[in-house]
Amino acid sequence: MGTPPIISAALKEKLRIELHPTSSPKIYHRDGLLFEIISWVAARLTATPSDAISDPHLKATNQGTDCVKVTVDLVTRTLTRATVYEYKCTTNWRQLFSQDVLTAFREYVSGERDNQLAQAAITLLIELGFTRDERNAAYDELVRARPLAFQASLTVAPSGFGAAERPALFAGYDAIAGDITTRGGNTMPLDDVRGWFTVFAALVWMKIEAFDVRR
Repeated sequence: MGTPPIISAALKEKLRIELHPTSSPKIYHRDGLLFEIISWVAARLTATPSDAISDPHLKATNQGTDCVKVTVDLVTRTLTRATVYEYKCTTNWRQLFSQDVLTAFREYVSGERDNQLAQAAITLLIELGFTRDERNAAYDELVRARPLAFQASLTVAPSGFGAAERPALFAGYDAIAGDITTRGGNTMPLDDVRGWFTVFAALVWMKIEAFDVRR
């Protein structure tokens, strides 16, 4: 076990409050943030040296693109793919996928969210050490060729959610541009979504509570 991190007393108290919400909207935000972090960790674990992934949101109330990953050719120093992630911690998985997730993905395909996408991608390319000229070429590739891929992750109730229900959840996904290799779907089966995240939040707080406070 390593030495616990050191944080300010104010930040520690802020995290305690955010992990123990008292109203339904705040509970939903907390659960969404924790699910986003879980999904982000999974994305990082499957990443390769050719990938760079944006950080998760820092607050439960942050909105916008959940996560972006850029994949590059390290030999030619070119962008080969930009993957957009959407995470939904929900008890209405089909509605959220068909309305919110697919709508967001279509906006990326159409170019409506190009500014948002380009900003995230350029930041990641800087992290990979791309020069200004290499970043400019990658930007051109992104907006002209649109080498996009999509990943949707949702919580679902496992009871009654079998092999037939999984394709039904992602119905309409094939309307998004690209082929099947550019469209991914993941599910996290939880019969009691809110109850599970309440317990998980308590475990997260136990770890944070052990952090040393900066004097």
